Amino acid sequence: MVLIDIMENYLINTYLFEALSDLEKKKYQLSIRILKYLYFQGPKAIADICNYLKVSTPNGNSILGILMSKGLIEKKGYGLSKGGRKPELYGLKKDVFYVVSVDMNIHQTQLSIFDSSNSRVTEIEAFALEMDNEIHTLDKLLERIHNHIKKSGIDKQKIVGVGVSFPGLVDSSGGFNYSYFNFGDKPVRSILQEQLCLPVFVENDAKAVALAVWRFGIAQNQKDVLVLFLDWGIGLGMILNGKLYRGNEGFAGEFSHIPMVENGDSCICGKNGCLQTLAAGSTLVQRAREGILKGKSSLMAQYSKENIKDVDLQTVVSAALKGDQFSINLLSEIGEQLGKGISILIQLFNPGMVVLTGKMAEAGQYLTIPIQQAINTYSMHRISESMKIKHSNMGKQVGLNGALAVVMEDIFDVLGKTLSSKKLVRKLVN
Repeated sequence: MVLIDIMENYLINTYLFEALSDLEKKKYQLSIRILKYLYFQGPKAIADICNYLKVSTPNGNSILGILMSKGLIEKKGYGLSKGGRKPELYGLKKDVFYVVSVDMNIHQTQLSIFDSSNSRVTEIEAFALEMDNEIHTLDKLLERIHNHIKKSGIDKQKIVGVGVSFPGLVDSSGGFNYSYFNFGDKPVRSILQEQLCLPVFVENDAKAVALAVWRFGIAQNQKDVLVLFLDWGIGLGMILNGKLYRGNEGFAGEFSHIPMVENGDSCICGKNGCLQTLAAGSTLVQRAREGILKGKSSLMAQYSKENIKDVDLQTVVSAALKGDQFSINLLSEIGEQLGKGISILIQLFNPGMVVLTGKMAEAGQYLTIPIQQAINTYSMHRISESMKIKHSNMGKQVGLNGALAVVMEDIFDVLGKTLSSKKLVRKLVN
């Protein structure tokens, strides 16, 4: 029984939803809020839960008791004492539900399964898959997902959803990716749902990563955060006023396609001089390959015309971290251009934090120092002085965490709407 079924049944006795009192209806909503709070924040004491819900301790205890009796939450030990006895902590049980998380970039895909306590329960499966608009490519992805679920031994009835994070122009509400897996009138989400027989949630990779950093990572509880996903492209996810900002059609955040120079190089979007052509990971790799072929002194000089395509984003970043001056110089140039672009964002949104994630961000200070220098040069000091630049603390799993966050953010939203509707109860439950 998946989470929605459990929630539809756990409080109903012999009453139709329409006949419930306002107090009972309020309990439903509070229950959802408790589950969402404990899922994203981790185990909490009753005092923290009641303070968050703004309810009395007896009411909080009453709802916790119901959730515990239905096997949704359990005691998780004791927290730190604030002067008296150590408080008991409550959290979601590990095996209430599971989520399949799929993280894709244009060259490689990785997937894994997480339990209801946010713990990864299967090994990360990584494989090469070139994203395009061919149905056989999607079939390969489906085969991998099917096999991964089968090998896990997890009861499929306990899988609450599949989250897919991928690059491109993604309409998460409609289920379309207009850049990849675009099959005309049929959304990629619908195809995946039909083949997997599971709920599927799709989102642009940068927005998914922003959700992960905000819900699970260094930007947790921040109100206004910009998250830059620096991989082969430049993605931007925006948490504004405590919510993921998607825009009118879900396309907000196409930061990399802001024109930065006149008569610049052609961009994949069809325009010229975009930030993508100046500061993306693909640009970094292209410049590295060109320099190596021209005989630049570098730790990467071992690569030649025959194997130059083996030079990828990780190669350049790793060389910089080993002190390779050629790679460091390239990253400095990239960082300056990124800093110019970020300065525009700072002027527009006045964020409290900018978080850098992705493979290129692993270069650390070799990227952040030139970015900060450019911000100091191009942004108004009064606006940028309190803004902090941080690195994601989620490592290489940030993309998987992003796809996971997309599922859970939407699941709780669906639950809240479902529990508010007359469709909640279709039959009497004993």
